[in-house]
Amino acid sequence: MPAFTIVTTSATQGSDAAEVSTLADDFADQSEALGYSRRMAEEMVGYASQLSLDFDYSTIGLYEGDLIDEELDPTHPAFVGAWVLDEDGAGFVPADEFNADEAEADPA
Repeated sequence: MPAFTIVTTSATQGSDAAEVSTLADDFADQSEALGYSRRMAEEMVGYASQLSLDFDYSTIGLYEGDLIDEELDPTHPAFVGAWVLDEDGAGFVPADEFNADEAEADPA
């Protein structure tokens, strides 16, 4: 079974800190890993609604492989994509689109 690493990053409006957690697990295939990470994203949006939190920046990143001991960011070659969370829910952005959007936002 292939391994995937899921990185959850969450920050709320008015906060300077973000909470990051990482887990690695084996899934039957990429589709199963996407489904699992989607459910995580939906749960996070639900919790925010229950607690009356507004997301400032929150994502659930999906990486191919067991990368628990690596420094991970969306430029990592194993990056599959991310669930971007906001008050409207969670939407999946594949790696190429995510990185293209980041490049447009930061034309340094």
